Order: sequence, then structure tokens, then C-alpha cells
Amino acid sequence: MSEDEAVADGRRCDLVLGGGGVKGLAHIGVLIALEEAGYDVVRVAGSSAGAVVGALAVAGVPAAAVHERFEELDFAGFVLADVVERFSSTRAFGRLVARWSPDPTDPLAWIEGVLAEYGVKTFRDLAVDDPDPEGPPERRYRLVVRCLDVVQRRVVRLPWDYEHYGLDPDEQPVAQAVRASMSIPFVYDPVPIGERDGEPLGLLIDGGLTSGFPVDILDRRDGGPARWPTYGIRLLPRPAGAGDLPASELELAGMVIQALLDASDLLEPLTACDERRTVRLDVSDVGPLDVDIDEERDLVEEGAEAMRRFLADWDEEAYLRDCRPS
Repeated sequence: MSEDEAVADGRRCDLVLGGGGVKGLAHIGVLIALEEAGYDVVRVAGSSAGAVVGALAVAGVPAAAVHERFEELDFAGFVLADVVERFSSTRAFGRLVARWSPDPTDPLAWIEGVLAEYGVKTFRDLAVDDPDPEGPPERRYRLVVRCLDVVQRRVVRLPWDYEHYGLDPDEQPVAQAVRASMSIPFVYDPVPIGERDGEPLGLLIDGGLTSGFPVDILDRRDGGPARWPTYGIRLLPRPAGAGDLPASELELAGMVIQALLDASDLLEPLTACDERRTVRLDVSDVGPLDVDIDEERDLVEEGAEAMRRFLADWDEEAYLRDCRPS
């Protein structure tokens, strides 16, 4: 599809969405505010929660519908689906887990189902003419998600890096890439990728466990002027502070994961120009795995309000003049 087919006439933007687990619900509010202001989201780069929300956005799911889908979820069952399944297979925990979360939602199936309703299955369905005519063909998609390959010890950007594993990007399921990007260790099982002699070439986990995408990830590389702006959405972490020492190896493992999630996406904008197009969203009172929170609506509204304030002060002409001169 061409860019003109991909988006309607009007304002356009690209988004770079940070991770943050449950805090990523605030990204829905960002979509709501952009839609109110008449923006069409052309492309999204994201990891973890940013990958989930971003995939729905570029698939054409209206912001209000994205919000409704998440409100319908048993959020604890969605976030901890793999944990529930793992414990349910053990007799000692089965009945307890079943009582706590009797109907966990399979994240992969849920994402597949929503995307399918909007005609998206593989990355071929998200292909778009890149605004950079010199850009490599593997980058001409409306979505890129970030994962970590713990076998090959490298950052993986899907669909850009599928060819590294001998895979055709057009044939790869979007939902599987998104599911890989949200694979928090010990919570979600890692996602295998590629194959050699019957064994996977890599295992993918949450791409938000390290600094997320830089704000310029979707910028043109041919030196031409930006055709529309890119907005980076950074979810601020909890303030640093001392906690109690772990009482066991298992507790230590849990603390490591929490620390990684809280410290993820700490990449500061590298330049003053990147700072100008970064929206800082203070959701520091919510932890990335706070599945029992009652503030889901508040997170969405905080995201919307932060984006509205940013757009009210945004001067696109000044940004293009100062930062992207032709």
C-alpha cells in the first residue's frame, strides 16, 4: 500500500513508544489525544506495551476501540497468562491459581484476534512506501518492534531483522512479533525465532528491558526534510530508592526483573531537537507489573492530557526550521 492509501488526508505523525508494562496503558491516551487533534499515525516503533498499542494503532483500530478492548480484558489474566498456565500444571498450585484467575487470556490469541478484525495478519499487511526513497526495503513497514535475543545476545528489530534468521518479513505474523516484544522473563515464556537442525536460532524476550528506541529511529536517512513529525513518548520510571534485601534466590530474581523494568527506556534524547519532540509522561506512581491497579482509566487520561499539553505548545514550523532544514 502507498502512504496515500495508508492514511487519510490531514495531519500525520510517526510515534516512538516506550515500554513500561502496565504503565503502557497511558499510550492509549496518547492515541486518543492525537485522534482528537486530527492526526493519523503513519508508523510506530515500540517495545513491550508500546509494541502492543502501536500494532493496534497502525492496524487502523480507532483509539476509542483500543481503549474498549483493554477495558474488556481481565488484566491480571492477560498480563500473567503464562505464569497462570505454568502453575496450573502443578497440582499443588492448580486449584489456587484457578480460583485466583480462572480464565487467563492468551496474549498471542488476543492480539491475533484484534488485528485480524482489521485485516492484519502478517507484516505484508503493514507494508508502506517509506518516505525515505533511499531507505532499505526491510524497513518499509508501518510497525517495528524491539526484542532481545538472549541466545545471540543482540537487539532485534522486527520486521527489519527477520532476514538475519533466514525469514521473509512479509510472511511473519505481526502478533507473534508483538508477543515476543512483551516477553518479560519469568512472566511470559520467550518466543523462539528461526530454525536450524530442528532447533531455534534465537529466543526473544521483552525489548523494553534495555533502553528503548531512540527518537530518531524512523527519521529519513537521505538528508531530506521530514514530511511529518515524529513524537517520542517516554514513560517516566519510579524514583530510585532503597528497598529491602531479597530473602531468597527467587525473590532476588523477581527484584532483578522489577529493577530492569523500572529502569527500562531510560535513554534520554540525545539532542536538543530530540528533546523538543519527546513527551515525558509521569506514570511513576504505577509499577510495570501492578496488575491489580484500579487506575487503568487514570493512566489513559494522564496519557491523553500529557499529549494534549504537548500539542498545544508544539510548533512544527519552528521545529522543521531549526532541526530539519531542507
